[in-house]
Amino acid sequence: MRNCNIRFVALLGAVGTAAVLCVPAAAQQSSIAGKWDVGAGQANYTLEFGWPEEHAKLMGTPSTGRSVVIDPPDGKIPFQPWAMAIRNARDKIHTEPARMKSRDLDSQAKCYPTGVPRFANRGGPFITVFPDKVLMQIEYGHEYRIIYTDGRPRLPRQIKLWNGDARGHWEGATFVVETTNLNGFAWLDVIGSFLSDQATVVERFTMMDANTMKWTGTVTDPSVFTKPWTMGWNYTRSKVQGAEAELWEQACAEGNHFPEWDEIYARELAPKSSKP
Repeated sequence: MRNCNIRFVALLGAVGTAAVLCVPAAAQQSSIAGKWDVGAGQANYTLEFGWPEEHAKLMGTPSTGRSVVIDPPDGKIPFQPWAMAIRNARDKIHTEPARMKSRDLDSQAKCYPTGVPRFANRGGPFITVFPDKVLMQIEYGHEYRIIYTDGRPRLPRQIKLWNGDARGHWEGATFVVETTNLNGFAWLDVIGSFLSDQATVVERFTMMDANTMKWTGTVTDPSVFTKPWTMGWNYTRSKVQGAEAELWEQACAEGNHFPEWDEIYARELAPKSSKP
């Protein structure tokens, strides 16, 4: 039986999407499998704009000057005032290590897990589809997500995880993932955007054509934001697939040295650890 919703296809007005929707459901699901490259631009630094001028010069690449926030239309994360103040303070101090405390440093600089939804822009995923789950792996920090699709119950609300508790289902050509049970410790970008442990993140992975997959992530967290908001970008299928589509080792582990973190540790944490 084919899953081909002609009215929906007409509304989309996309031939590539129509072709994807008009194939058997099993083929739609397997189509997301493989190695993907992420097109999130400079979103890891900040979701709301490209690299600032000084960082662009350091990296030798012009700033995109572009927000990946697609709703609201102004491209701004709808922080509550108190949360905006925290994010802005982190942004202001993050280039001044001498003034930083541990709480001011990006969670990834301390080798903490990426968290959701930041997982989506830390390198293109290698996706494997199983009958009861979808496995997503990225090179950064040997990280992975297991998204169950078999209808199993969620974890108890009091259990909080870096990448949360994810459940997925299929809506035509779109793989929909709802993640709860986040611990609220992971930042969303380098400059300090954040959510709380009350957040829910709904991601949509939509096949646009054989080699393009649209990703959107909607964040709902009434304790931090004034309303739900959505970010988005595309993945493109990597030219290298099959047995040659390797995930290179990119380890962030105890023993690695990050100068700013070393300075903060020596200044703030080492004296505390030496006390009896």
